[in-house]
Amino acid sequence: MKPSAIVFLVPGFPQNEEDTECIPLLQSYILYFAKLNPAIKTAVITFQYPYFIKHYRWHGIDVYSAGGKNKRRLFRIFTWARVVYYFLRLRHRLEVPVIHSFWLTECAWVGQWLAKVFTLKHVATIGGQDAKPANRFLKALNFTEMTLTCSSKFSAEVFRRSTGCVIDNIIPIGLDHHQFDAVAVTPERTIDILGVGSLIPIKNFALFIELVAALTIEFPNLRARIIGEGPQRRELERLIQEQASGNIQLLGQLRRRDVIHHMAQSKILLHTSSFESQGYVFIEALYCGMSVVSFDLGYLGQTAKALKCGGKEEMLENLRKLLTRKLDYNQVLIKPMAETVKEFLDVYAL
Repeated sequence: MKPSAIVFLVPGFPQNEEDTECIPLLQSYILYFAKLNPAIKTAVITFQYPYFIKHYRWHGIDVYSAGGKNKRRLFRIFTWARVVYYFLRLRHRLEVPVIHSFWLTECAWVGQWLAKVFTLKHVATIGGQDAKPANRFLKALNFTEMTLTCSSKFSAEVFRRSTGCVIDNIIPIGLDHHQFDAVAVTPERTIDILGVGSLIPIKNFALFIELVAALTIEFPNLRARIIGEGPQRRELERLIQEQASGNIQLLGQLRRRDVIHHMAQSKILLHTSSFESQGYVFIEALYCGMSVVSFDLGYLGQTAKALKCGGKEEMLENLRKLLTRKLDYNQVLIKPMAETVKEFLDVYAL
């Protein structure tokens, strides 16, 4: 009898065990799932990244890289063919009752086809902007043939407005807090406001700079930092120079352990993004003892340390209050990863 297995279809995955920056939410979940369920074989087929075609092992998990390199048109067909080939190889030696695809793009489309041909259960998880009408794959997917999950009520509502369909399960991805065991939570915080994310328009770091600049009138020694890299870097550097020179520093892209270190040295996470399905950075920041100020989106759990704002003025007022208040830096665990694994196991029904 073949061992039972679950196959994850993903757009990208770490190329080795040192690659901690590649979709931390995804790699944390898959690693924790494999750890808690050793009797179930875990395999990953990744479409675009790493940029090589190879079968390799990652923390004992089989990973099959189709090496798509984000090429379009006919090149995508070759990538999908390699994904199917890898799946057939896995199915030859394993019993695969469930495919779990991340997200509602090519992964879900290929997963839908494989599930139909081989009569498998297909679980598809929404990642973020794939819930919006601009996602061309939404019209190509048959949602009645898959179990749909997302990580927040916000994301579920965006998807409902886009498609008229209802999500089957809302399952936020929890935190593997054991990865943070070495973080020293200290009352000596040298960074007042921290921003973390790609330097792209949807993350709205222009607003981050505007808010910090407004605060410097009252708090002239305010220290703010932004961690991330992206196409807007030059424009943001210009805005910093014009509005908040000396108060904001762009740190660029950092290794995950360095991001966590900066969180442990910061008081407030200011998240100005205009769209967020979950916002994994929220639960990371809260576990590092930070307060969080964001718009009312994503998943923030239930804690007084997370302040949801309806607009720019409310965000500015909440920042003022926090900066004048004696803050506690107690760790808040919104949701442990073990809880997420249990919830998905119920969905898989293995």
